[in-house]
Amino acid sequence: MAIFFLFCVSCAPKKEKVTGIGSQNVYRITLSDPFGRVSSEFWTAQKLTALGARKMPSSFFDRAMKYSGTQFEAVSLLRIISQFKLKNGEDAVLLNCFDDYQGFLPISEILKYDLYLATRIELESGSDKPGWLNPLIILVPDGKSPPFGERFLTANIRELKFVRSSDYYGPIRQIANTSKDAERGFEVYKRNCLFCHSQQGRGGDKGTRLNNKYPLSSDAEKKKFLDDFKSFHGKDNADKQDVEQFVSDDELNSVMEFLLALKKGG
Repeated sequence: MAIFFLFCVSCAPKKEKVTGIGSQNVYRITLSDPFGRVSSEFWTAQKLTALGARKMPSSFFDRAMKYSGTQFEAVSLLRIISQFKLKNGEDAVLLNCFDDYQGFLPISEILKYDLYLATRIELESGSDKPGWLNPLIILVPDGKSPPFGERFLTANIRELKFVRSSDYYGPIRQIANTSKDAERGFEVYKRNCLFCHSQQGRGGDKGTRLNNKYPLSSDAEKKKFLDDFKSFHGKDNADKQDVEQFVSDDELNSVMEFLLALKKGG
């Protein structure tokens, strides 16, 4: 399977100041063919932005983050993808981040919603900036209306990796198929939770291991799960990770069914 990597070699992710890609930064693109042969090339910031960076707003971003007037400098993701020939059925992009968050976007959605990769962000004066909000950032341009969800807000990206979605989700999907409730919970989980809370070797490790922390074997434990979710991911949380806006209580109940299925089958 061909795999490409795009990651920052010299970025300083701990900086709190909102900055763009500096001229000192270098990005690597690595290709691994089906025979295991690896070839690499380095991309400077100038080469990346030379693909056609432009300044743009994103009402989708501002709505999700409770901001207004945010401006970006961004490059078309489709233009980046078009630089490579995907010959092994790759249909998605894995987005590995500096803080162990792991985003995931089907290429079909990148095409449908004309997604961009922001290399610079400018917040309005006085806006609170969480530590994770750094380029590179997935950006929905104005005029496009994807489902309102977290996967279109991935930030702090250090690596783009082209994968087959069937390979990526396969180990989890097999367990989730034990019931309709668990299967529905899997769909909710992969759209909202897997980015931080990994399962079966897939997903990010930014958040706690939910299966270890929440046994979910009693009504009291299920209530704690729901209460903690609203505490950590409600609209007023200090880190501006408002996942609650993307999921309903009914969907959270299906997530618990999915987690219980993983406990039984994993």
